[in-house]
Amino acid sequence: MPIPLAAVLQATRAHSLPFSTGARSVPLLAFLLLALVLGAARAAIAGESLGIAVTRPAAATLTGELFTPGGDGPHPAVILLHGCNGVSPHMKVWATWLQAEGYVALVLDSFSGRGLKTVCGNPLALPGSVRADDVFAAAARLGALKEVAGSRIAAMGFSHGGWTALWAWRTAGRHPEARLRALIALYPACGGGLPGGGAPPLLMLLGGQDDWTPAEPCLGLAEAARLAGRSVSAVLYPEARHAFDAVNLRGPLHVA
Repeated sequence: MPIPLAAVLQATRAHSLPFSTGARSVPLLAFLLLALVLGAARAAIAGESLGIAVTRPAAATLTGELFTPGGDGPHPAVILLHGCNGVSPHMKVWATWLQAEGYVALVLDSFSGRGLKTVCGNPLALPGSVRADDVFAAAARLGALKEVAGSRIAAMGFSHGGWTALWAWRTAGRHPEARLRALIALYPACGGGLPGGGAPPLLMLLGGQDDWTPAEPCLGLAEAARLAGRSVSAVLYPEARHAFDAVNLRGPLHVA
């Protein structure tokens, strides 16, 4: 039986709102990254590739790499949403760790089927508000698989993918055919309003030293959501920068 994803993330939390500015997040974050690498080492390789049809901003067929755990299903599932530079190595690390914990993981490629390689210099080439439809198309596709528990599908996005996860949170009420159990956004851009009633729970993992997508707007969004009665948690790692889980990065990265 898989460890509940919320419980796993709870073990990595530095501060939930209301939060202080302590520094104990660094050892916990290091532990998370180590757990990801070790989990990847013992997990099985990826299985089949899924085709996922979308219609916005134009008709296209996306691809997703499916990581399925052993044992009898159906299993809960997590859709992984890459950042502005496409599918990167740490997506596979997350996927294999989730697989080892008993989840089906789908690494969704939102770019190749659209002829895109990167949108880091122009994120509006595929806005999060449009890319959010990919999440529901992927959830519907996963829900049709016998090895997936269709009522237990979550999505987890990173940077541009986190921005996408936030828009999926806002627009979930428009997609009753593909209900999401939860959404997780790592270092997202947080501009935009609140969803209507019935939005799934949202967890945001933020870097206090993030100079690309600063944490402050996300903390403000979490507080506004709390006051509106929405289920939103924001976790701040005070010393972390953007892409703090991307173990493949070695030093500063400049985007033109």
